[in-house]
Amino acid sequence: MIRLEGISREYFMGDVEIRALDDIHLSIQRGEFLSIMGPSGSGKSTLLNILGVLDQPSSGAYYLEDVDITRLRDKELAQIRNRHFGFIFQSYNLFPELS
Repeated sequence: MIRLEGISREYFMGDVEIRALDDIHLSIQRGEFLSIMGPSGSGKSTLLNILGVLDQPSSGAYYLEDVDITRLRDKELAQIRNRHFGFIFQSYNLFPELS
């Protein structure tokens, strides 16, 4: 199970704060399917990067099987990515000389 509680993610461009996610609450049960849709710049990729443990939120808690992964070290996060997540990319990013 995945549970997000108050997840926010901010980026800074100089002195300007850009809030990509603001106070996100989400629960996904085992076996559920989820579709994330929205206009460009709405935070979809940021949310997917956090869900896939490729990025950390600025604030809030992210529970995976009741473990708050926002408190884990890099090595533990790598183990979680290895055991729990897979990505299917829309762009293939193939080597031109091999395609």
